[in-house]
Amino acid sequence: MARQVLDSRDFADSSSSTAGIQEAIDALPKGGGVVHVPAGRHALRRSIEMRSGVTLRGDGPATVLTRPKEVHVHLARPADGASKTVHLRHAAGDLSIGDEVYIGDQATGGWWAGHCIIEQIRGKTLVLHTLHGDRKHRFLPKRRAFIANWFPAIWLRDVRDATIEDLAIDGLVRRRHRQKCDFVVAAVHSRGSRDIRVLNVTVRNWLGDGIGIQGGQGSLVRGCIVENCVGHGFHPGTGLTQSVWSDNIARGNTRDGLFFCLRVTHSTVRGNVLVDNGGHGIGGLTDPDAYNAVIGNICAGNGKHGIDADRAIGNTIEGNVCRGNSRAAPGQYAGIYLAGHRHCVVTGNVCVDDAERPTQRRGLVNREPAGPNTVGENLSVPE
Repeated sequence: MARQVLDSRDFADSSSSTAGIQEAIDALPKGGGVVHVPAGRHALRRSIEMRSGVTLRGDGPATVLTRPKEVHVHLARPADGASKTVHLRHAAGDLSIGDEVYIGDQATGGWWAGHCIIEQIRGKTLVLHTLHGDRKHRFLPKRRAFIANWFPAIWLRDVRDATIEDLAIDGLVRRRHRQKCDFVVAAVHSRGSRDIRVLNVTVRNWLGDGIGIQGGQGSLVRGCIVENCVGHGFHPGTGLTQSVWSDNIARGNTRDGLFFCLRVTHSTVRGNVLVDNGGHGIGGLTDPDAYNAVIGNICAGNGKHGIDADRAIGNTIEGNVCRGNSRAAPGQYAGIYLAGHRHCVVTGNVCVDDAERPTQRRGLVNREPAGPNTVGENLSVPE
């Protein structure tokens, strides 16, 4: 039976905070279907929340999802992730009813941040509806507690068999005034989802990571471009297993091109181009990440290591090209960095810097292995 296809234009009006896209998703039958987002610029003031069985499809780079100018206001009183009201130090005139906001402080963010929708604005007081948060985690003015209009453009929470394809997301952050934001407001942010696909999506200028898949299994991220974002380009993390990241490009992001976070296993990173990022080309491939394959990637011109595999366990690192990295601190970082590693296979990699003034002055570093490894037939200049 053919899947139902809806056009977001048929649901768009001035009252929608997602340009009609969320309304179209919600109008699909229980079994899902397809929402087509046509060419043009579509302004978001809150996340698009995906459902199981739904495909969100654009018309390629001509379909662009955008976000508002950043608003960041400190709190006048303590709050928590489920607060119904928050009190601001001064009125935030650029916030509107229906906007999604993030609540955190200098000590508390990430998984423990609050995500809310503004229901009312009463001068310096906001009335909120909680999307995600709890009362256990407090945000305190003495720790510079704040509210900001940070949110994922597309949020997948515990969904199954969902696809995002053929569109662009532009956060409009032209001047990156910080190195990172928060991984939970990645442009595409998934939590605990299974068998999801992110295909031919471009993310640029986002106030956070580009594409982050946290937990779950069976994810495929392919043919995507992430550039000039405040954070990591690609971010597999937090127990993710059985994922494939292939044929993607990450360039000019403030942190790693691709960052392995906590407990990523049985995943493949293959055929990606990771260049000119502020951190590592591929970073964080360390205990307890284990039994992953990093094959045939190009890591060039990044600020730190081409591939950072400190304390790696059971990973295959094969056939990668690491050229001209360590730009942030010439001579400090290597093409491939191995230390305290065990049960890894590292073969057939090329680590060189043939620039007139080389910065990657160490090729492959193989330091104090913690167990048996196969490390050989790599081209490492200098040795």
